[in-house]
Amino acid sequence: MNTVKKHDAGLIVAGVLLVLCAFLLFFAPGVALVTLTAIAGAAFLVSGVFDIVAYVRFRAAMSLSGWAVAYAVLDIVVGLMLLVHPFAFAAVIPWVVGFFFALFGAVEIAGSLRIRKVGAPMWGWMLFSGIVSALCGLAFFVVPATLSIFLAVFVLMRGASLVVYGWNAGKALTL
Repeated sequence: MNTVKKHDAGLIVAGVLLVLCAFLLFFAPGVALVTLTAIAGAAFLVSGVFDIVAYVRFRAAMSLSGWAVAYAVLDIVVGLMLLVHPFAFAAVIPWVVGFFFALFGAVEIAGSLRIRKVGAPMWGWMLFSGIVSALCGLAFFVVPATLSIFLAVFVLMRGASLVVYGWNAGKALTL
């Protein structure tokens, strides 16, 4: 007997958590920007350290070049800059985040058009989510001071999308 889960609780829980984070971004925008800068700094630092460890462990087996180390060192330097001076670098974050959100939106739009061709459900929601994401990303470039507001909209949209995808997981699995 082949059973298909009707809902994906993990996606629904993740979506609800993102919706709660969106409300935090709406109501505490200043804290959100500095916190985002610190999180980005920690992520760059950890990434750089892991990249150096991977280079040392696998350089011979994978024929890794010195560029891999240079990239890792750059990650560490950027991470330390963001962690040591989060207020100063918080001004740059809107453009970085904007680029990634616009890119994410474009990928989501392209993905929605692909799944539409195969007749998958929810392609319209995915298209709408991609458009909202791309517009939020572009807004960061035009008015960077609104990062928290548009970040909240983006996070709210992602959370809602995860809830929709989780709720409809059974439909997607029956294709």
